[in-house]
Amino acid sequence: MLIESIPNLNDRNRAPADAHRVRAYNAGILLNSIWNASGGTSRADLSRQTGLSRSTVSAIVSDLINAELIAETHTAKARSGRPPIVLAFRDEAFGLIGVEMGASHITVVLCNARGTVLFHKQQDWDIQGDPAGTIKLMNLFISEARQAEPLRRIIGIGLAAPCPLDSTDPKGLSRHILPAWTGIDVQKVLADEHQVQVFVDNDANLGALAEAWWGAARDTTCATYIKVATGVGAGHVINGRLFRGSTGIAGEIGHTTVAFEGGNKCRCSLYGCLEAEIGSGAIIQRANQGILDGKSTVLQRGPGLTLTALVDAAISGDHFAENIIAQAGQYLGVAIANLLNLMNPSRVIIGGSLAEAGDLLLDPLKRAIKGRALWSSIERADVVLSELGDKQVAVGAATLVLENALALPSHFSSDQHAMRAASM
Repeated sequence: MLIESIPNLNDRNRAPADAHRVRAYNAGILLNSIWNASGGTSRADLSRQTGLSRSTVSAIVSDLINAELIAETHTAKARSGRPPIVLAFRDEAFGLIGVEMGASHITVVLCNARGTVLFHKQQDWDIQGDPAGTIKLMNLFISEARQAEPLRRIIGIGLAAPCPLDSTDPKGLSRHILPAWTGIDVQKVLADEHQVQVFVDNDANLGALAEAWWGAARDTTCATYIKVATGVGAGHVINGRLFRGSTGIAGEIGHTTVAFEGGNKCRCSLYGCLEAEIGSGAIIQRANQGILDGKSTVLQRGPGLTLTALVDAAISGDHFAENIIAQAGQYLGVAIANLLNLMNPSRVIIGGSLAEAGDLLLDPLKRAIKGRALWSSIERADVVLSELGDKQVAVGAATLVLENALALPSHFSSDQHAMRAASM
């Protein structure tokens, strides 16, 4: 059975709601309530929680059971009257695929409906220069993920892109950052190949979404996630929802100015951008120059020097590497101080390759914040490291699928004729 669903009924541009649309909207409300009830819930409880009549709840619950989204698990003890039948979401039945197109790697995960990773594969790849090879490898890993859990119904695929996504052109990747991908609708390519819905968003946004559902932002109403790796990006979560801005490109903290005189030129053609100062390319260039200048370090100069090697050296006590990490922390602290003053998040979460440096990054970062942010901005704001690991963004991509499916239960349908590509 396909349960039709509708967008937010508060949308000013929506068509007039009819009984069918209202029922579909209510189905989304009830499905969310059942998913959130970790110990299960009953029809009577759902009616009390949602304010819907018992007859409405009963009818929609029957639809959800027939669609194999939920199940009656057992009969609970009753304080009085008829014992209630407990309803639960069918976690074991569904799979969510998340794909991260990193700047230089591909990561694919298959998660269950609780964000647990059941399959994971990652490989370095020239994302920017080889679109055809990237798509081929993504398709291969996605197929392997599906074969690893053949009994799960794949709800859809989430794709994390390493660039801002303009809502006025949601199907295209940034021609400025990924010029080789111009004209390629990767969302449609994946949807046609795997015959499921595909949802696309920026990688930092999806890192933030993962934190909001499964990580350090679960108990906050306003948080920012910052990914520091090849590039630097941020995702904002406000009241449990991603904030994307008017055209979908909010969070480009990597292109805020942190250096003025002598600032590096950024790939966006501006000077002194945060990304141009602490992105992996800038950090490696700074390290190579220091080695050339005769600085004492265990690091070896050359094209093989990586951010991971530099972080490992710093953790091992290499003072040269420590100083480079500290300088990056200072620049990042300046950017976060501005963020705290402007948006006042209660928590800032740092992820990505540079975050592996831990306190070597956090300590100078926090000192820079204290010297630049209003006391009222930092008094109750935490700056912490992500604990979700290197699968985080891919898990966030899978979570994007779940978020949409819980809002629109029709996404759970296995009817491939109803399949359509959808973007945020």
